[in-house]
Order: sequence, then structure tokens, then C-alpha cells
Amino acid sequence: MGKIQFYGATSLDGYLATNNDNIDWLTTLPNIPADTGQAVLSQMTSAIMGRVTFDYVAKLAPALPFNPANPAMHSYVLTRQARLNTSTTTFTAEDVVTLARRLQQESGNVWIVGGQNVLTPLLAANLVDDLYLQIAPIMLGSGKRLFGDLAAPRQFELATAHTIGPLAELIYHKTV
Repeated sequence: MGKIQFYGATSLDGYLATNNDNIDWLTTLPNIPADTGQAVLSQMTSAIMGRVTFDYVAKLAPALPFNPANPAMHSYVLTRQARLNTSTTTFTAEDVVTLARRLQQESGNVWIVGGQNVLTPLLAANLVDDLYLQIAPIMLGSGKRLFGDLAAPRQFELATAHTIGPLAELIYHKTV
């Protein structure tokens, strides 16, 4: 049984993108090592993301696999738009919690990519095992939030904190 893990970056004030889905504030930061995240991302055998995230990454790096640390990783893109699946991408309208529970039963870890529409229902269902949060030294003031409102608190334990170039990475594990 695999773990469900969020791996991603946010601004100091909790935004993962601007209102127009731009992440230049992150991608233009200097001194981020080229191998950042490879140890974690190489363990991801599947990913769940929203369509906006998928489209942004596909536009940013169209010739690269979604996860260069594991090019064979299969992506599940949540969308109501009809699209053709590929050998490494499935477009689905399946409920995110149902999908995550199904993928969790397989071997390998599930990478949660994107914001509150994907992450918050999984947190509410208590399915997220680990949070790998990279905090960027910028306040955006507005934009797309990483976390949405939860009906009940969720407890995590800080496992480690360290720097990656200009980023602070905090790694949390779900408490039992």
C-alpha cells in the first residue's frame, strides 16, 4: 500500500499561484538546485492533479515527462472536459477521494499536485500521509490558495525543516 503525499511550493502567505495561474514567482527564484525533489518524486508512481495544473505544466515544458524523476509515473487529471488519454495520462471526472483511495491500494506513492480543490478533500478525508511544503520568500497578497477550509482539524507532526536554496522545506507526517 502506497502513501499519499503532497509535494509542492507555496508563497509565505499560502498561495500556490497568482489569480491567473502564474507561478513565475517560483520558477524564477535563483539558486534552486537542479536535483530538488528527485529523491521524493522518484518514488511517485502516480499523481492526482487538476486540469489547470496539468495544462500549465504541459505548456511550460511540453517535451518533458510530467515527473522527470520518474518518467513512467501515471498522471490522473481531474476534469469534466473530454480529452484523449495517453499511455501516461488519464483524464477523469472521478471523485478525488475515491480515486486516491483506489490508487493508495497500489504499490508506490501518490503525488498530490495542485491546490485546494484537489488537496482539501483529501485532507478532509484524512488520506494525506505526508506534506512536503517548500515555502518561497515572497508574499503574493492574493491568488490561488493551497489549503481550503476544513470542517475538522487535521494534525501533522514536523519531521524535518531545512533550506533548499531560497526555499524553506518543511516535511510533515500525519499523526496516527
